[in-house]
Amino acid sequence: MATLSASESWCPDGFEVGPQDTCFAVPETTTKDTPVLVYLHGMYAGHGSPEEWRLVRSAVSKGFAVVVPRGKRGLCAWKADLADNFCWPQEVEDPQAFKNVVAEWDRVLWQVDAILEGGSHKRYVLGFSNGANFAVYLAEHGLFPAQAYAIVGGGALEPARKATKTVPMMLISAQGDPEQAPKTKELHEGLAKIGWTHAYCTRPGPHPLAAEDMEASLRFFKREQEGSLKPTPDGYACEGGTTSLGGGGSGSGAPSGTIAAPGHADAGAPGKKPVRDER
Repeated sequence: MATLSASESWCPDGFEVGPQDTCFAVPETTTKDTPVLVYLHGMYAGHGSPEEWRLVRSAVSKGFAVVVPRGKRGLCAWKADLADNFCWPQEVEDPQAFKNVVAEWDRVLWQVDAILEGGSHKRYVLGFSNGANFAVYLAEHGLFPAQAYAIVGGGALEPARKATKTVPMMLISAQGDPEQAPKTKELHEGLAKIGWTHAYCTRPGPHPLAAEDMEASLRFFKREQEGSLKPTPDGYACEGGTTSLGGGGSGSGAPSGTIAAPGHADAGAPGKKPVRDER
């Protein structure tokens, strides 16, 4: 299994090394309105998936500055062979761990803002798989001030709870993802129950991050940035290669059952197969 030495940068091709174990990329041409995308990766070991990083890097050509922080080793060590994987906090009984991780992003976000110069640069979060679970927690607890969230191939770490400010959210599940699609559905039902308007979408294919996920998420964020993101009674519209599963409106009347709160609501939870080959 590939591992990184202490002196070796983990940043994918096309990304600069940022402070406190982060990477970033900025478009060649920026404006006072250039948005910032924070990407929360799925569980991985070694260098991760080149295809996943290529898709994330593609957001730069769409006008986004991209910040990629890295999770921590040992946070998904419920199986010995996952001990070296990089993951995000999952134990909701330890909220300080979530806050500590987010606090580490301050320096790279300040650095990117300084490079972009001037203006108010809106921030958006795209979380995939293990990172999607983490992103849901951030949104519900208001731990990161983003204008909108995209949750791809993941679910919730605890029963849905309404944030003080319910920002727009897009949920995307893959049709060929029998492990994570039900968790995304549970998240959708929980959000609908508490009246959190969102988009609930699906796309063809298996679990790994896909071009449709990126395209839909970036279009969703662009609509929010432009002020054209308008909910319908059935929730926000799905975008770019995804189709609506419906019922994302504030009064959608989704099933009233609560979301299960497994100890590790994650791809790769106990007894589950890791979502990616270990690299």
